Amino acid sequence: MSTVEEMKVIQAINRLEDARKLLSEVCQKDNRFNEKFNGMNGNLERFEQELREIQDRLNVENLGVKGMAIREF
Repeated sequence: MSTVEEMKVIQAINRLEDARKLLSEVCQKDNRFNEKFNGMNGNLERFEQELREIQDRLNVENLGVKGMAIREF
C-alpha cells in the first residue's frame, strides 16, 4: 500500500480517538447510559489498537519500498 492508505488509517485512528473523547464527555454530563458508552468505548479502543497495528505494518512496508527506490536511484 502507499503512504496515502497509511494516512487514511491514521485519520481513522484519530477519528476513533475523537469519538471516544466525545462519549466520555457525554458520560460526564449524563450518566444514564454509562454502561453502554463504556462498552462502546471498549470496542473503539480495540478497533483503534487494530488500526495501529495495521499502521505499523504499512509504515514498515512503505519504508521498505522507499528504501528500494533509493537504492535503485
